[in-house]
Amino acid sequence: MSASIDIDIGGTFTDCFVTYDGRRVWCKTRTTTYDLSVGMNEVIAEAASRLDLDVTKLLADTEIIRYSTTLAMNRLIERKGPKLGLLMTSGFEDTTLIGRGTQWADGLPAKYQRNLARIERPYPLISKDLIVGIKERVNSEGEIIQPLNEDDLLGKIQYLVDQGVRGFVVSLLWSFLNPQHENRIKQLIEEEYHPAYLGAMPVFLSSEIAPRIYEYPRTMMTVLNAYLHQSMYEELSGISDELRERKYQQPMMMIHNTGGMASVLRTSAVNTYNGGPVAGLMGSSYIGRLYGARNVVTTDMGGTSFDIGMVAEGSPRFYQFMPVIDRWLVDATIIDTHSIGAMYPSKCRITWPMVI
Repeated sequence: MSASIDIDIGGTFTDCFVTYDGRRVWCKTRTTTYDLSVGMNEVIAEAASRLDLDVTKLLADTEIIRYSTTLAMNRLIERKGPKLGLLMTSGFEDTTLIGRGTQWADGLPAKYQRNLARIERPYPLISKDLIVGIKERVNSEGEIIQPLNEDDLLGKIQYLVDQGVRGFVVSLLWSFLNPQHENRIKQLIEEEYHPAYLGAMPVFLSSEIAPRIYEYPRTMMTVLNAYLHQSMYEELSGISDELRERKYQQPMMMIHNTGGMASVLRTSAVNTYNGGPVAGLMGSSYIGRLYGARNVVTTDMGGTSFDIGMVAEGSPRFYQFMPVIDRWLVDATIIDTHSIGAMYPSKCRITWPMVI
């Protein structure tokens, strides 16, 4: 016997589609936001019941679990990420605050972009007081022209820790050509706050998350990954542990916003952003082919967001290059879908609809 399980966890409902020995069942439960593994276990148990199977038997026979979620999107909309510190090359500390010329309008619908009198920049995920400049410099050819000042670095790391940060983002000039200084910063932070200590904090390097040119989108890609990482890690670890206890032996595969997938261990948090709507778009393309429809509009109404995508001439693979996630331009390549939702960050004076 062989089986496959497809799970989509949204902000309101958790959906499950199971194929078992040629039989197919579908079921839905409420999402348990306090612990996503609870709702996931409930929906798998319901599917097993409809197949007249024990849950352990179903999971033991399962060859693959594919998992998509809007968890990353919801966490960003709700602004529930951790307090982070940002380390940048000295003199370029305001990169994320200045952004590009389009930052005023990024992520806003045309109606609000035209309202110049009221338009505002997005409230930063990392505030100015938590951004520090590091004395170092690598040139545009990857050559070190100013060595890393480690004594100055350690003092600034301690400053950020004293401000209560729970993670570090490192984005230095030209680090995608020569990541030596970024790697050394990570090494020093881990020596000071060893992973074995209770005070250990994750470190995210732009040379690992988005090793490409243009410091603003590269930095924002790394910031967003760090902002979403902890909550995603905690939820996915709990789900994986529950599955292993119930005899599932294979890796859990995460749907990426590129339309592909990889195991949880090979997935960055930002790769899962919009993974749920992308999975729906890929499924709509398949169903469209079954009915001979080459042009399809697919929508997904959830409790937190409304998602829409298009299949044109039989292809769902229309990509955004340098897309806007929420209100920030990032250096990524993702399938083109759009989401509309209510965004209520506590420190924004004006509430805008969120458009991606």
